[in-house]
Order: sequence, then structure tokens, then C-alpha cells
Amino acid sequence: MRKVLLLALAAIVGVLAVSTVALAGHGHGKNGKSFSARLNGWEEDPSQVTTGHGSFQLEITSATSWKFTLRYEDMEGPVFMSHIHIGSRHESGGISAWLCGASAVGTPQEKVCPPGPDGEVNGTIEAADITGPAGQGVEPGNFADLLRALRNGETYTNVHTTNRAPGGEIRGQNRGGGGHGKGHK
Repeated sequence: MRKVLLLALAAIVGVLAVSTVALAGHGHGKNGKSFSARLNGWEEDPSQVTTGHGSFQLEITSATSWKFTLRYEDMEGPVFMSHIHIGSRHESGGISAWLCGASAVGTPQEKVCPPGPDGEVNGTIEAADITGPAGQGVEPGNFADLLRALRNGETYTNVHTTNRAPGGEIRGQNRGGGGHGKGHK
């Protein structure tokens, strides 16, 4: 009887441990403060056959400033801009936040995209970087709207190149939790 009771107790503890881990992982995406994406050409709309790949990491540090790191490697064209868009996987959407690029209105010098083929941009997203898209329910400068889209998995990050893929050479869906690591080829 004692063995049966110990086995039942061990099973209950095991189920509780697995449930706790599962719930913690699930909740991190909906309420979390970190997001990441693996960037590659297959995620673009339309898909791009490219050697380019990369990663994106975002940390919600405060209600008015978010830190990010964007990395890309082996790009086949000169990089000229990158941003977060509102959109589902394999669906194009409007620009929501500028990460780097000379075309961004009011983009500070430190947000110039290294032209490639490899580059890294470390920066912050501030209210001026959130441009909308109002047509998709995100008002310019509104962190709460963009955060809601991030937490629901409805944003992607992409990197545009001038002559190779002006519409985007690599892209990845932003996921809660971070730790998606470097992009793959």
C-alpha cells in the first residue's frame, strides 16, 4: 500500500511540474516581456531563395522604451531598412516600428542599417519609431497597440535589401519568450 501511495504521489508531482512548465511557457508569449524571431527568406511574402539569415530579439524594458538587437548574415544585397510589421505568417502587413533605415522619418544616426552582407543593430524603439499602421488598428506612437499585436503573434520582423529584394529579403514571425537564437540558412 505504501508503494502505491508513493507512486501516486510521484505521479501527481510529475503532472504538476509538467503543467507548471507548460503554463509558464504559454503565458510568457501572451504576457511576456521578451520576443524573438529567426529570419530567413522562406518566411517572406513571396518566399525568397537567399543565403541571407538572421535573428531579432526584443525586450520590453518600460512602457515607453523597448530594447532590441537585430542581426543578419550572408545577405545577397545591400541592407537599407528593417522594421516590425503587423501581419500573420506569410501575410504582408503595414510597417509598425522602424528598427533601422535612412528612410525612417526622424531616425537617429545610430539606427543606420549596416549595408551588409553581415550586420548588427542594437537600439531602442521609442514612440517616434511606432508609425502605425492606423489602418490595422495601431496608432502612431502607441506602444500598447503594438504590444498587443506582439503578444498575439501577429507581428513579423523583416530586412530589406536595395537591389536584391526591396520588399524584404529575410523575415521571421516574432514569438514570445526570446531564445529563438540565430537565424538558419
